[in-house]
Amino acid sequence: MPDNRFIDNGNDTITDSSTGLTWLKKDTRQMLGKWRNLEQCQDYAQQLNAENYAGFNDWRVCKLEDIKTIFDKNCSLKAKGGDIIYLPPVFEPDCADVTWTDTVNKDRAMMFNLIKGRSNWINKLGEGPFAARIVRGERQAKEGSGS
Repeated sequence: MPDNRFIDNGNDTITDSSTGLTWLKKDTRQMLGKWRNLEQCQDYAQQLNAENYAGFNDWRVCKLEDIKTIFDKNCSLKAKGGDIIYLPPVFEPDCADVTWTDTVNKDRAMMFNLIKGRSNWINKLGEGPFAARIVRGERQAKEGSGS
C-alpha cells in the first residue's frame, strides 16, 4: 500500500484515500477497554453517531468488503497478545486480531481474522476476545475497476 494512501486526520480517525472510507484508529476494545459482542459494538457505533464523533454521524461496524480493503500481508501490526496482524501501521497496535462485520445470519455474524485474512461465522453475542473496527462512509469504486 502506498505510504500516502492513509491520512491520519489528527482526531483518532484515518481516511483511506483509495476507498474514501474513514476508520477509527482504534478498535472497540481499545476505545472501551473491554471485549464486546456484535450488538454491543453496533450500539457503540450508534453512540458515536449521537455524539457526532469527529464531526460525523454515520459510524458503523465495518462490512466484510470494507475490512478486506485494509488487510494487507505487506503490512504488520502487533495485536493484543503479541500476534502479528496485517493492517497498515497507521492503526493503533495492541488491538484485537479479529473484527466483527455487519454480515448477520440469524444468531450468527461474520468475523474477519486479521492474522489469516479469512472470515467465519460465530455467535453474534459472543463476547471474547472480540472487537469491531468502526468505519464511516461508503466505499468508492476505483476508476477502471468496474466495481
